[in-house]
Amino acid sequence: MLDFMSTVLTEPLYHSELIDGHEVQKPLPKKLHFLIEAFIIVTLARLLPKRFRVGPELNVLCGADRLVPDVSVVDRDARYINGDLADPAILCVEIVSPGQTIANLFDKADRLLRAGTPLCWIIWPERRKAWMYTADDLVEAADTLQALLPDGNTIQVSTAEMWAELDEPAPA
Repeated sequence: MLDFMSTVLTEPLYHSELIDGHEVQKPLPKKLHFLIEAFIIVTLARLLPKRFRVGPELNVLCGADRLVPDVSVVDRDARYINGDLADPAILCVEIVSPGQTIANLFDKADRLLRAGTPLCWIIWPERRKAWMYTADDLVEAADTLQALLPDGNTIQVSTAEMWAELDEPAPA
């Protein structure tokens, strides 16, 4: 019985990533992260052609690393190995959480890009800033986050609508 208890007590409480051979615990999301993540998932699900799927917290294999973007867009025909995405994602979204630095997220996005993901959006809710990051460019998203899909379609997400999700409602 003690062996079972020690196994249960040593399991990670939340998702972890494998980075450079080390298990790294993902920070727990808080309110602003949650609001942005929900907005992005709902908005992308509405905009994306049926060929693609969008969801949160998917293990993505990046060479020897296993990363967990906050949101991933994948092709419906993508390959998986033991439930982990083996093909590059179409788009990954990283949202700053408490305990993370923006540099951490740019490093993670860089690893995703090197593994074949063509575009990462990086979002900093507290500062109301967002970037579109590719292997060739880094652009701050003033009005829209954009993504060119492999099927030639372009999707756009309004940053004003996204930031509005963070506004507290006026008292009744």
